[in-house]
Amino acid sequence: MLVGMPLLRVFDRMGCGGIILSACGQVLATNTGARLILQQMFELDDAAVAALNGSGREIIKQLLSRGRTRINLDSENWILIERVGQRPLIMNFVPVPVLSEDGPHSVLLLIDLDATPLPSTGCLEQIFNLTPAEARLTLLLVGGKTLDEIAQKLHLSIATVRTQLKAVFEKTHTHRQAELVVLVSRLAALP
Repeated sequence: MLVGMPLLRVFDRMGCGGIILSACGQVLATNTGARLILQQMFELDDAAVAALNGSGREIIKQLLSRGRTRINLDSENWILIERVGQRPLIMNFVPVPVLSEDGPHSVLLLIDLDATPLPSTGCLEQIFNLTPAEARLTLLLVGGKTLDEIAQKLHLSIATVRTQLKAVFEKTHTHRQAELVVLVSRLAALP
């Protein structure tokens, strides 16, 4: 197994694409997020996506050529890629120690600003002792739904949704929806 595979799984849970590159620029591994981003940006069919690992150098060059804006944040250069009808994609290269010429050289991190990473309901149930219904409500709220939309989707009265939300606030030690969203968003990296 490639050294960076656990890292790529964490990137997936965080809603980020990850591509591990060799010293010569070949794609050694990609996570699901990166494959979806590349498939959409370059209109790749499933066979082309499957062929990325072990090759993919040309796709990475095309991706880099779309980066028009460089942003310097805390002495790191990030590349902004504008997308039609979507929020931009933010990209960064992270070097990794080279163990061998064929081994990983860098990780390309792709932050998709349209992705909404969410923890699992099981995670919320275990960490905060939420009921399955409270966990579902929380994830819908974090995903951007209003209380009215949640009530309709779950076939509940707005009063029931408000009661569940009050219980969620108590169990998570939060007081406002925005505070709850920030808290829960931090848990997206957990399995």
